Amino acid sequence: MLERPTQFSPEISSKEYTHSLRDMRPIIKKFFLGMVVSIFLLVATGYFLFLSLNKAPSAFPVDIPIIIEAGTTAREIANILEQEGVVRSEVVLYYTLLVLYDPAKIKASTYIFTEPLTTVAVARRLSEGDFATNLIRFTHIEGERVSKIAERAKLVLPEFNQERFLIAAEPYEGKLFPETYFIPETFSDEALLALMLQTFDTKTATLQAQVAASSLSLDEIIVLASIVEREANNLESKRLVASVLLNRIEIGMALQADASIEYILDKPLAALTPDDLKIDSPYNTYLYTGLPPTPIGNPGLEAIMAVLEPAESDYFYYITDNDGVFHFAETYNQHLNNIERYLR
Repeated sequence: MLERPTQFSPEISSKEYTHSLRDMRPIIKKFFLGMVVSIFLLVATGYFLFLSLNKAPSAFPVDIPIIIEAGTTAREIANILEQEGVVRSEVVLYYTLLVLYDPAKIKASTYIFTEPLTTVAVARRLSEGDFATNLIRFTHIEGERVSKIAERAKLVLPEFNQERFLIAAEPYEGKLFPETYFIPETFSDEALLALMLQTFDTKTATLQAQVAASSLSLDEIIVLASIVEREANNLESKRLVASVLLNRIEIGMALQADASIEYILDKPLAALTPDDLKIDSPYNTYLYTGLPPTPIGNPGLEAIMAVLEPAESDYFYYITDNDGVFHFAETYNQHLNNIERYLR
């Protein structure tokens, strides 16, 4: 019987093993050195990139109010502040808030930066709120016209030039967005106008698709909304009044809106007389069909939405009784009955 040859693994002597490790040492050393250098370069690159993005932008908006509304998320705030030129990178701001602060506790406020700040400093301000800033409260109410805004702003803003504001703002009647603004006492007329126009753009930015689908242009929508704002008193009545006026426009019927006469004469609706309705002016919607040439005030978002999303109705007439309740009618005879019933 043949015997199998004995199998064995040659053993490496300790001397040979030590010699092998000694040969590997330069390779291991280079490997770890390469890792250290790579990590260092990565950290250094990240650090210098952070330093660059942490710097205040060259066009940092000094003394310009930036409104952060309640319910805005940290990501949305970071995006807003990048768009406004407050920070260079919304990503850096967002992760600074995430790492150093609680994003859920960011304070809604009107922020005014009196000097350029780093992103880290901006994040700290957001977490603390801006309530210590010396701001005044200026409320521009829905339907208010440019001349009234100028009169009231002059009373609270020492550096406000009323005449200059009127000249610059009148072409934008209808687009000075009604809002409660928190602004510094040193705010100028130019700054107030810019803030109101910017707020209009921000508030109406999401309405582009609805405006495009409307039979009216944006300017026409604002003109009609300014009438609705002055004629109605709540969302339901605004949507119904808008439906009446749109129904009239569709058949070429005069709008017959008292608010347009009020705008010409600058007198309260209750003070209008029958003779006032005969004044010859393109703003007299009793004499001239279609829309007035410009808005008759500055409508709020609710009135604008009422024009874009009017109630569905066949109404062509409406009155308001002495208690401010609206009564609508489809025909002229029904309208006369409403007058007899609610106004006599």
